[in-house]
Amino acid sequence: MMKSNARADVEPLLGGNRGRDYLNVLHIIVGLGGGGAEGALCRLCEHAPKSTRMIVVSLTDDGIHGPRLRDAGVEVIALGMGSALSFPRVLGQLLLLLKARKPDVLQTWMYHADLLGGLAGRLVGIPVCWGIRTSDVAGIGNSLTKFIARLCVLGSRVLPVHAVSCGQHAAQQHRAFGYRVPMTVVPNGYEFARWAAASSTPHVRAAFGLADEDIVFAHAARAHPQKDHRGLALAFSQAHARDSRVRLLLCGRGLETGAPEFEALPFSNEARSAVRALGARDDLPQLWGLANFFVMSSINEGFPNVVAEAMASGLPAVVTDVGDAALIVGDTGAVVPPSDHAALALAMLEMAAMPAPARRALAIAAAQRVRENYSVQRMVEGFHSVWRGILDKAGR
Repeated sequence: MMKSNARADVEPLLGGNRGRDYLNVLHIIVGLGGGGAEGALCRLCEHAPKSTRMIVVSLTDDGIHGPRLRDAGVEVIALGMGSALSFPRVLGQLLLLLKARKPDVLQTWMYHADLLGGLAGRLVGIPVCWGIRTSDVAGIGNSLTKFIARLCVLGSRVLPVHAVSCGQHAAQQHRAFGYRVPMTVVPNGYEFARWAAASSTPHVRAAFGLADEDIVFAHAARAHPQKDHRGLALAFSQAHARDSRVRLLLCGRGLETGAPEFEALPFSNEARSAVRALGARDDLPQLWGLANFFVMSSINEGFPNVVAEAMASGLPAVVTDVGDAALIVGDTGAVVPPSDHAALALAMLEMAAMPAPARRALAIAAAQRVRENYSVQRMVEGFHSVWRGILDKAGR
């Protein structure tokens, strides 16, 4: 059986005229690596009501989430797709799977899975719900993915019956791109117990060369132009020049001391000495216990998971106004224009200048906001409401 943890909080959203109280959902996703979509799918399966049976098909391999899903009692099938040349074979495998498993709904995740799953579902006669996970359609770097995204624009009129978007901005961008399918926004949901660990088992500041009086901003993102680490370096250098207490905790692949990507960032000499460049880490909930605030400098995002996770750890956030970042933060942090390092520096300074009691109150408000709006239970309910609507409309 699937995990029962947290399912008591989610009532089955089924029934009606369907004549039974269970639901079979088959998910198709490109892979099961460490991305935001993969994590959301894993949480959705683990916290689904007992009346729902989930099957996950990875077009490529098990990734890191395959074993975790199997441990939760979810059937996982990996098809081993290696390139676009595998599309015909994989489409054939999907057709056989759908005929054998006979799911009630086919939920796909991201462009490749949307296209292949949409074709397979249409051919077999199973209603398909697409999954929209990015807002930067124009900025897709891979030429094959761009081509598939354009095919999805054409297919959106006939292949899916509905689409779920992880954010308002992503939905708006895809409508502007040409998608013609009904869309529902279901934000990502989080397991807050893990992120609340920051307050109970933090690392010790002294171990990272940080003093109690330091004002620490945390940042987590891989080294990539869209994350605008250059702008962050300029902003932090300005802030540190005006308030020597500020420190920057920098996490992400390619951002460890000595890495070319980190060493090329334009920190001032004084500011660089106040940066702790830790590279990729798997202990972010504990690391966030060292910090006072979170900062995001991206020039493009869809639904930035890291902001919600940091807020769940009690970190008020300073973010650029990209994707759904401002919606996530609300009035519990600061929002500045993207690519405006002067505005980012000023917002960091204003946060650093807050008295300690005000900082603590803001931290409580930030954690409360994400708990109220971005729980895993709300995500589960949102998906099930969409699936129920699809089946009710189909009279199934």
